[in-house]
Amino acid sequence: MNSDNPSPDWRSLTAPNILLALALSAASFFALFGWFPYASGYGAMRVNMFHFMAYVWKTPEWEHCWLVPLAVIGLVIYRRKALADIPVAGSWLGLVALLGSFFVYWVGYLADNVYLGYAALIGIVGSAVLWMLGWKWLKALSFPIAFLVFMFPLPFMDNFLAFPLRILMSTVSVGFLNLIGLSCLQSGTAIVSAPDFAAGLAQGQRFAVDVADPCSGIRSLFALMMVSSLYGYLVMDRPWKKWVIFLSSIPLAVAGNFARIIMLTIGTITLGPETAIGSLEEPTLFHQASGFLVFAVALGGMLGVGWLLQKFSPEQEPQK
Repeated sequence: MNSDNPSPDWRSLTAPNILLALALSAASFFALFGWFPYASGYGAMRVNMFHFMAYVWKTPEWEHCWLVPLAVIGLVIYRRKALADIPVAGSWLGLVALLGSFFVYWVGYLADNVYLGYAALIGIVGSAVLWMLGWKWLKALSFPIAFLVFMFPLPFMDNFLAFPLRILMSTVSVGFLNLIGLSCLQSGTAIVSAPDFAAGLAQGQRFAVDVADPCSGIRSLFALMMVSSLYGYLVMDRPWKKWVIFLSSIPLAVAGNFARIIMLTIGTITLGPETAIGSLEEPTLFHQASGFLVFAVALGGMLGVGWLLQKFSPEQEPQK
């Protein structure tokens, strides 16, 4: 390496130039996504992307999205010492990628499609890092940039996934309840007690629990996927372990909601539907507590999977 022409380093840049570049980048970014009326989404008027995202984040299914920007900032702070040692060596390929991302943004505007705007946002952030800082910085920040995906609400997935999940949860729950001796039947997404002619009880008279959208698992699925990816990144030492942790969040979300439905069913039998469930508009305290069971089971399972991975495939010590 020629010592007379060292690679550029962030420490050799003047503070005014750094601040000017950051200010211009931030202003351009917020003009595109926080001011410009980009798409109508599911409304009648075009709004900027941040407005659309914040509106959907208010719904229970996507409340976890509020934590994503904070998590990304925390990840960058967490790696600040390692990032400080990476030389700045911007690549002009980043400018090409940036122009491509702007093209996707423009197509999304013409098509009135907010999801193309999501892709453009990720592309613009990654391309800007490559252009101004270089490949090593892009590699070091690849996970925080990819983590921004969890910031994007996908309301159409509610209809796409919720009903199949409701059917799955009711089927599994009916099978388990019959296995432990609580005779029941599946009626669509509902779990109803089997008729007991000896006791003079008709079908559903003993108990009836409908697996509604909140109990389908859709609310917890994306939140658990977000948490599992973060846990895998921070704790696991190998890429394949990170993927195992991430993919395990899907069956663990199902397991957590299965435990919730069993809790509500048994609560309905022992306490009555008025105490155990209430209504969707005014759920009882017991019903609300069952929601915490979902995350207790799922997060406990995630920690268990992580423990097994570390136990049977321990981190290799570096060779001396």
